[in-house]
Amino acid sequence: MGSRGLFGWSPPHMQPLTPVSEVSEPPESPSPYMDSGLESVALEDEGAVDEDGEEMEPPPAAVPFSRLFAYADGFDWFLMAVGALAAVAHGMALVVYLHFFGKSINLLNSNNLQKSNAEIFHQFKQHAMCIIYIASAVFAAAWIEVSCWIFTGERQTAVIRSKYVQVLLNQDMSFFDTYGNNGDIVSQVLSDVLLIQSALSEKVGNYMHNMATFFCGLVIGLINCWQIALLTLATGPFIVAAGGISNIFLHRLAENIQDTYSEAASIAEQAISYIRTLYAYTNETLAKYSYATSLQATLRYGILISLVQGLGLGFTYGLAICSCALQLWVGRFLVLHEKANGGEIVTALFAVILSGLGLNQAATNFYSFEQGRIAAYRLYEMISRSTSTIYHDEKTLVSVLGSIEFRNVYFSYLSRPEIPILSGFFLTVPPRKTVALVGRNGSGKSSIIPLMERFYDPTLGEVLLDGENIKNLKLEWLRSQIGLVTQEPALLSLSIRDNIAYGRSASFDQIEEAAKTAHAHTFISSLEKGYDTQVGRAGLTLTEGEMIKLSIARAVLSNPSILLLDEVTGGLGFGAEKAIQEALDILMLGRSTIIIARRLGLIRNADYIAVMEEGVLVEMGTHEELLNLNGLYAELLRCEEAAKLPKRTPIRNYKEHAMFQIEKDSSGSYCLQEPSSPKMVKASSLQRGHGFHASRQQDGNNILQESPKVHSPPLEQITESGMSAPQRIPSIKRQDSFEMRLPELRKIDVHPLKRQPSNTSDPESPISPLLTSDPKRERSHSESYSRPHNQFHDMPSIQRFTGDLYHQKPPSLWRLAELSLAEWLYALLGSIGAAIFGSFNPLLAYTIALIMAAYYRIGVEDVRNEVNKWCLIIACLGFITVIANFLQHFYFGIMGEKMTERVRRMMFSAMLRNEVGWYDGDENSADTLSMRLANDATFVRAAFSNRLSIFIQDTSAVVVAIVIGMLLQWRVALVALATLPILVVSAVAQKMWLAGFSRGIQEMHKKASLVLEDAVRNIYTVVAFCAGNKVMELYKLQLNKILRKSFFHGVGIGFAFGISQFLLFASNALLLWYTALSVRDGHLTIVTALKEYLVFSFATFALVEPFGLAPYILKRRKSLISVFEIIDRVPTIDPDDTSGIKPPSVYGSIELRNIDFCYPTHPELMVLSNFSLKVGGGQTVAVVGVSGSGKSTIISLIERFYDPVAGQILLDGRDLNLYNLRWLRSHMGLVQQDPVIFSTTIRENIIYARHNATEAEMKEAARIANAHHFISSLPHGYDTHVGMRGVDLTPGQKQRIAIARVVLKNAPILLLDEASSAIESESSRVVQEALDTLILGNKTTILIAHRAAMMRHVDNIVVLNGGKIVEEGSHDSLVQMNGLYVQLMQPHFSKGIRHHRLV
Repeated sequence: MGSRGLFGWSPPHMQPLTPVSEVSEPPESPSPYMDSGLESVALEDEGAVDEDGEEMEPPPAAVPFSRLFAYADGFDWFLMAVGALAAVAHGMALVVYLHFFGKSINLLNSNNLQKSNAEIFHQFKQHAMCIIYIASAVFAAAWIEVSCWIFTGERQTAVIRSKYVQVLLNQDMSFFDTYGNNGDIVSQVLSDVLLIQSALSEKVGNYMHNMATFFCGLVIGLINCWQIALLTLATGPFIVAAGGISNIFLHRLAENIQDTYSEAASIAEQAISYIRTLYAYTNETLAKYSYATSLQATLRYGILISLVQGLGLGFTYGLAICSCALQLWVGRFLVLHEKANGGEIVTALFAVILSGLGLNQAATNFYSFEQGRIAAYRLYEMISRSTSTIYHDEKTLVSVLGSIEFRNVYFSYLSRPEIPILSGFFLTVPPRKTVALVGRNGSGKSSIIPLMERFYDPTLGEVLLDGENIKNLKLEWLRSQIGLVTQEPALLSLSIRDNIAYGRSASFDQIEEAAKTAHAHTFISSLEKGYDTQVGRAGLTLTEGEMIKLSIARAVLSNPSILLLDEVTGGLGFGAEKAIQEALDILMLGRSTIIIARRLGLIRNADYIAVMEEGVLVEMGTHEELLNLNGLYAELLRCEEAAKLPKRTPIRNYKEHAMFQIEKDSSGSYCLQEPSSPKMVKASSLQRGHGFHASRQQDGNNILQESPKVHSPPLEQITESGMSAPQRIPSIKRQDSFEMRLPELRKIDVHPLKRQPSNTSDPESPISPLLTSDPKRERSHSESYSRPHNQFHDMPSIQRFTGDLYHQKPPSLWRLAELSLAEWLYALLGSIGAAIFGSFNPLLAYTIALIMAAYYRIGVEDVRNEVNKWCLIIACLGFITVIANFLQHFYFGIMGEKMTERVRRMMFSAMLRNEVGWYDGDENSADTLSMRLANDATFVRAAFSNRLSIFIQDTSAVVVAIVIGMLLQWRVALVALATLPILVVSAVAQKMWLAGFSRGIQEMHKKASLVLEDAVRNIYTVVAFCAGNKVMELYKLQLNKILRKSFFHGVGIGFAFGISQFLLFASNALLLWYTALSVRDGHLTIVTALKEYLVFSFATFALVEPFGLAPYILKRRKSLISVFEIIDRVPTIDPDDTSGIKPPSVYGSIELRNIDFCYPTHPELMVLSNFSLKVGGGQTVAVVGVSGSGKSTIISLIERFYDPVAGQILLDGRDLNLYNLRWLRSHMGLVQQDPVIFSTTIRENIIYARHNATEAEMKEAARIANAHHFISSLPHGYDTHVGMRGVDLTPGQKQRIAIARVVLKNAPILLLDEASSAIESESSRVVQEALDTLILGNKTTILIAHRAAMMRHVDNIVVLNGGKIVEEGSHDSLVQMNGLYVQLMQPHFSKGIRHHRLV
């Protein structure tokens, strides 16, 4: 808790406690340009770990301080020189003012007392005018200081940014292989440049300002009274030591509190990430209990911090006050021996105190300097890198035939030189022929494209184009001859027109023609802005098919001689694949083409098929020739045939929403693909959510674009089931280890609940008193019964979910007070301490004034006894200060910690009350909500508990000052009060400056870096199309905008700060002048006048402090609103409502009647339209359909994750809304497509379904799920930890644990979103058996199925397309119909699907 020093300045030890600003935060991600001298970083993706780094971390390398300014030009040096002079002048001002303050006190000397009042008034007026001159100088100096440093900082870092980006875009691909191309390199440069900017602009100015205060303070102190100055310096170390010791403890405790909270944070993040599973098993109480329990450790450490802080501050202030008493006591001897007068003693005392504070404030900048030097080392190292591609005599060919030859090529990636990729590879591609490369994973086929594009050079051997080694050809010319189309199309955050041109200068007609050839013109024209539509992360998100069409248009525009295709249609549905294949066929005509194929069914008609194995060519010929050879190709083909059904559906299908809504005209096929699940909008959170920019649905391409090398998550999970938990977390490593993304977490503690009585039909277990619900927040369930059809159409989706933070009122003070009423006793004790400590400020000033009067022997007979008496009183004040500070900080600290803990629990409980639709909004993703739990609750505490403490402290100071002033002379007291508004303005402006004046432009920099991040993420495409210059041009354009804005920004802030400083001094001068006026008019004596002036000069700082907090409170206002927005939100589907019915038994008949449904985040897209389905009790119904047809939506509606917009869902003839929600969910068993495994033991993962299950029941459930055998084979059996801290299970094993969970739940209704399609083949059979066993029980089952094998066990099959049932019947009857069902079950091998040749 921050506190104000006695004289309005922070005590020396307080500064390190100030939280490091966002700017100064050391970057979290590993630096992409660390050299070997820096600490080694384990790069997960590449697996390259430097083991030496683990043994000992050397200090990070840093540049010398002077090199921070390496990119300053002449104008920058001029700005810095002027800024430095202004900073020094500004820093000296306060100490020079002190000098005149001392002279004012010296007017008490006996010579002056004999003068007339008019003469005294004249002298006072002169001093007041001097203070006005100082105020004017401060105004100019502060304005110039701030303006110059802001502008030069922005100018210098703009140069660093440009140079870095230029070098980055010129790196060869091995650099991106080593350091990743996922955008971290860009976010790293952003954070590093901010560190440099902070160090070389505001921090240098701040340092000079404070050092000027330090030196000037010493000089003024020594000039006025060297004895007192030296004595003050001697006592300084004791004061600093008191603060320093407490600071060491505080830092350690702060680390501990972070560690302990991380456990609670992990529990919360898991609960929110896996919210569907949590709701399906009605385990909200368990999650709340675990979270509340783990918060207790955080609370204990928080209270300990308050104790240490109270004692530390108490002793620091106590020693400072006692030191003050000592100096004044020693001053008595100097006065008696006429070595100094009272004014000089006071000036020397406070000048040295100011000097010490200046030094302390200056020292706080060293951390920023150090961070800036380290960041500069990293950036400058990168800037000094050269590209490793060696250019020989570059030439171009007059004409290109397109003959390509790989001659004895050996190759391995620089990042993994020990792994050979190609070993003596030979291949010849005749001109204008198509060669398809096939082979197992790791055979080396994917390296052919980068070698051809010359992203890399072979280790040995040659790559020839028309007989010429491509090393001898001009690089840009070579790449301009090659058209590259990949399955991960790269889009920059630009318009569609710019994305097709991609750095080339082309007319609009040419671009339009290219789009028509690529079958992209139709969908582009249907967009509101057509070719000027912004796409990428800052604009509209396109489907993958649309992106591939743009990619093809780009290749068409470049009119290449050679075409490289990397499994372009691999991730598309059938309809889109057909359209794109036609566009490719046109593009391939008359061009040499190399296709990297992963699905052999697509390349049968290529001119030649080359088969690779372990980096060498083993077979080559046509499809028929290779089949007759019966070698590796034939074997690969057989494997694919055998595995075709499971392999086909899961990994790629989810990309294309309505893949079977096909028109004859393939280019128009997109018009029909809109009515599909909008849930893919959630994928934008995978791209570090930049808000809702899309007016259309987003598609799975976001995931691919984010991380090109990952497997895609399984099909229905993304397109229909909405944002199920795992996808809300930004980094997807592989589709089979979702829980790996959770932070390390102790297990979700189910032990305390195991002992509590519970039964299967009612899962609401007794729960800790920590979690008792607030009756005021109980919701009426009836609100969710009926929703008007147009509810979502009446307001924009964004506003609906954000709660419109900007228009919501911040919570009232009473509302905040209510949260801490339970701690009224702590608040009372803390308030007593704060009031006592606050009142010491004016009392100390008044006592010093009395000592001054004694020094000048005014109304005092015995100077010695008088000074001794008052010095003793000051020393007593010092002792009481220790107690007062302890009371204030310890008890307000306890109150604040308890408040934080309570708010976190309330927020978490409120989050777990919301319907699933709430979590679909980008602003409610798991990582965002976890951050809000961690940070926003502390802002509530800051806004109330900390502020109340300082408010009471300062109010008591003001009240005591006013009382003393009124008792002495009421007129001066009123004038002092009148200056308050002026001081408020001054304080607010100063606080804003101290908070760091370079932050206003950071948002613009983030926007500028978007273009850059896109380029780095898609570096292969950028380089292949030579678009680096275009990216650079765009980035420089953004930087110039920022520079212009920063100039006006700097001048504006400088002016405001200058005015604030001027007002502070001017109001003091006014007070002095009016005091003198009162003396002249005989209203008060000169002694009383100086007492008033001293008391109010001291009190001004106390008056200012609470208002100085305004920027902090304003800045956190949004966080405060967001806390109460979460707590007060009325869920549309409330699980806490107890009014619903709980029938004794369930028959299990389900009916969906005339259902209309759209997801809340996308009300414009109907997923189900007038949909009806009946499932009899005990029946098994399979639902199949194209991706995006609404299959998983049905399960979400039956679980009441969402309510339909119109229509009814009936269970046993009653509307679902009539049932108690937790009772309803407890009677349904849900197996999701991607099984959720919590980071805890296998045992607790299984009994998550029923906490009172016996060991025998749990093992039986595992046996039925075919999981017992593999669990028993693990070293710790059922106590094996899985997830982050334990064993990483295969998808099949996870699926079986999820099935065991459902078996244990033994619910009469089963909802299975079949995921066996995403499981490795060896586990697939075992999982299949477990699912069969599950289905064969006498339960009502709805099965979302992907494979024909499942269909033989079901009573009925319904086939969906576009949210409607298009076919229904048994497996055999549907096969006979030979409709959509047959196409779905065998997408690639039905007759007539691919009747055209590739070339």
